[in-house]
Amino acid sequence: MNQIARFDTHHEDLIHDVAYDYYGKRLATCSSDQRLKVWDFDDDIGSWEINEDWKGHDCSIIKVVWAHPEYGQVIASCSFDRTVKIWEEQEFELKNSQKRWAEKARLVESRGSVQDIEFSPSHMGLKLAICAADGIVRIYEAMEVTNIAHWTQPEEFEIFSPSTGGGGVGGTASLTPATASTVGSGSALRETEGSYCLSWYPGKFLSPMMAVGCGKENCAKIFKFDSATNKWFAAEVLGGHEGIVHDIAWAPNMGRSYQLIATACKDHHVRIFKLTEEHVVSGSQTGGPPGSGGINRQPGIKRFRVETVANFSDHGAEVWRVEWNVTGTILSSSGDDGKVRLWKAGLTDDWRCMSIISAEQRGGDYMDR
Repeated sequence: MNQIARFDTHHEDLIHDVAYDYYGKRLATCSSDQRLKVWDFDDDIGSWEINEDWKGHDCSIIKVVWAHPEYGQVIASCSFDRTVKIWEEQEFELKNSQKRWAEKARLVESRGSVQDIEFSPSHMGLKLAICAADGIVRIYEAMEVTNIAHWTQPEEFEIFSPSTGGGGVGGTASLTPATASTVGSGSALRETEGSYCLSWYPGKFLSPMMAVGCGKENCAKIFKFDSATNKWFAAEVLGGHEGIVHDIAWAPNMGRSYQLIATACKDHHVRIFKLTEEHVVSGSQTGGPPGSGGINRQPGIKRFRVETVANFSDHGAEVWRVEWNVTGTILSSSGDDGKVRLWKAGLTDDWRCMSIISAEQRGGDYMDR
């Protein structure tokens, strides 16, 4: 029997994000009250106990994520204050001592509020991708995994396609630090248009890829890394959205011959896309045809055939988050209807809602386990 355990987080404002660690035994929460909290689950008493509570940023904290445990107990947080901070647990310090989690690094290159962050799959090393309202995805890497105080920024690319006036990078989707400095002139426009999200390709067998929600373009794109040129480029478009993509999630692949990506959209819909590898492109086409969203058909790079295999409007309201289970077989979504819905494919690959969770309670902020 499924049970919902409620507890008061004692946050003083809206909770923006809740993140489990790799094993599901720890939680991190962040809020508009500018505070981060880490919780440990006590199996003996069956409840969440506070590990630490501290002021993390100077504005609302939008997202918090855990690194893979092989790199220690590390979290990253991002905020409207345009910074990303890396925190590491100091296990020799007492819980609730205000010293338990130490700030190890601060990433300040973004020219707009940072809207999404995600650590790369562990086989790629300790990397962190961030996207901000300036329309640029920046990828940082820890110089030493045993000392996470120093991070390099080896890669970055622009989300905008040429047709949106986002800088004209489009086809190669690559910026050097020098050219990136010129982007600031359009930052005011991008701040109003910017609403971006990202998700890493979790597998090992294809080149590095990332799914990115593209703001007012009302679509998502697959960006691939070309090892021959050391650049990221926009390879495919996930279309059909009639509003901003609020969240995107690339499903873990447990032996499937295809990829699954889910999106949460302002148009009240949850969509699931199926990506199947096609032939290798032999010719070069830079920038893509008009209306292609700046897609670049790089020679020698495999393309995906993109199909929409599910499209649900059950929430009847804006959908804000989507997340897969560890095997990529069950999708959860949450929206302004105050419900979490679980989706699963049947034997004939038709996706259906298998469960609805509602834990609304007046008089306090609660979380579900």
